[in-house]
Amino acid sequence: MKIVSLNIGQIKRYNWRNGTDSAILKSPVFKTIALSDIGLEGDEQANIKNHGGPEKAVLIIPEMNYALFEVKQPFGYLGDNITLSDIDESKVALGDKFQIGDVILEVSQPRSPCWKLNALSEDSSFLKRYAESGRVGFYCRVLQKGSLKVNDKVVCISCLDKFPVMIQPLFLAKYHHQSNKQVTLLQQALKHPALSKSWKNSIQMMLSNIKF
Repeated sequence: MKIVSLNIGQIKRYNWRNGTDSAILKSPVFKTIALSDIGLEGDEQANIKNHGGPEKAVLIIPEMNYALFEVKQPFGYLGDNITLSDIDESKVALGDKFQIGDVILEVSQPRSPCWKLNALSEDSSFLKRYAESGRVGFYCRVLQKGSLKVNDKVVCISCLDKFPVMIQPLFLAKYHHQSNKQVTLLQQALKHPALSKSWKNSIQMMLSNIKF
């Protein structure tokens, strides 16, 4: 694996829904960039309740997702801070740790995509196709700070627990939560120490309302 693109974005005003501030659109940077425990230097988030912070410091999207969703725009268009080669969400598990030079990242949750993807793409069906695939990308917390640059090698130093909670089926379980198997997976995820607090709270609320 390697970093294909590093992307940051600033808050801009869009005319969506009578005016919306967003930093969803990221642009590639072609220099070494510092990474702190809250993300890449220069990257911004407009909605700090749902984006950013220590548990969602970095959004990673596999390079192949751009071809999967026929996105012709530059990397960063889907909101990714890191565009990563040679991996997809079916091969990434909650709690996986990635080392990039001195940097160590830990997978904390799948991405929770929102309506802004439809607005940005001007395609009312994009979000549905994106979500139903489960290929939504994933967030990482920063366990060890440092600096990153394009083409840096990425090594998984702690991957695949004995009973891994994979990112794609985890997202789909939360998205659909219609079968006993999916509910069991959500219950398993709740016990995982790497799961972000926001996803833990959301899953707990969801499970409390499910009746089988």
